[in-house]
Amino acid sequence: MNSLDKVRSILGGPILILLVGALVPLLLTSGFHLRLVSIICIYTILCTGFNLLYGYAGQISMGQQGFFALGAYAFTLLMSAGGWSFWSALPGALLICAVVALVIGIPLLRLRSHYLAMATLCFGLVFAGVASRWIEFTGGTAGMMVPGLKLGGHIVSRTELYYAVLTITSLVLMLQNFIVSTHMGRALMSLRGDETAAQSLGVNVTAWKLRIFILSSVLAGLAGIASALVNRQVNPSFSEFPILVSILTVAVVGGLGTRYGALLGACVVVIAPQGLAAFGESETLIYGICLLLFLMFLPHGLSGLIPRMVSGVWGKTKVATGEVVKHGDAKS
Repeated sequence: MNSLDKVRSILGGPILILLVGALVPLLLTSGFHLRLVSIICIYTILCTGFNLLYGYAGQISMGQQGFFALGAYAFTLLMSAGGWSFWSALPGALLICAVVALVIGIPLLRLRSHYLAMATLCFGLVFAGVASRWIEFTGGTAGMMVPGLKLGGHIVSRTELYYAVLTITSLVLMLQNFIVSTHMGRALMSLRGDETAAQSLGVNVTAWKLRIFILSSVLAGLAGIASALVNRQVNPSFSEFPILVSILTVAVVGGLGTRYGALLGACVVVIAPQGLAAFGESETLIYGICLLLFLMFLPHGLSGLIPRMVSGVWGKTKVATGEVVKHGDAKS
């Protein structure tokens, strides 16, 4: 792959997503639909970090919802209690997420497979418990209201906030594509294959595991901040089990270890419940059956299905136009 092709692979998809997403508010008829599209962007940011950590590096973390909530709480407290401006609170909250990830990552990343999953899950559970019970600091189960976003005296509207979240989503996807397209991506994938073999090839396993864990935690915190601004509140539900289930569902439906699996999975996970609401009490049952079918027949998610469909259509087109030749003809 030459330099131009590499630039296209990094920038092409995210720029197209940005352009298509910019047209969405012109096609929607209500603020509710705009909020749904904003939530899709938020889950894309959140699950892109998880995809880098687990899909590419093979490090299973079940505590991403804890960092999702940590970013939201830190940002809200810095703005409301600390009196910080948006431009100070945003990097401050992300720095807090990075420091916490560093502190807990050094001991936890010595673990592997399900031991790492259980240890990181404990972090999410502990954070949820603290957020619920430290009423004086976090507001308890009622949570806290997020101050309206003002930039230079201008009150940011929901549509403007959507464009900001959409832009951040595109930048996060560009970052993921850059990582995957360079030696960093090869280092991460070597961890997923065999850590011992990777270390024998000169990969600093401990350093790379810690780096990608911190990056995924910061992206989770960034998604939490965006969610707090869109919902205008933050509460313990940000760190509870349903968020983790949504992350795993997006990974299954979209496809792990793919560039746009997080976006495809987020679209399905956010939009599908709206369509299934018409089935009333059977909604959960139908949703569960659909997920089971995904696991059985689409183990690589939608990201694995789309290339197969495209190659199938392309193959039929070649047959229809007479471009497919027999092996004997090819030899002659």
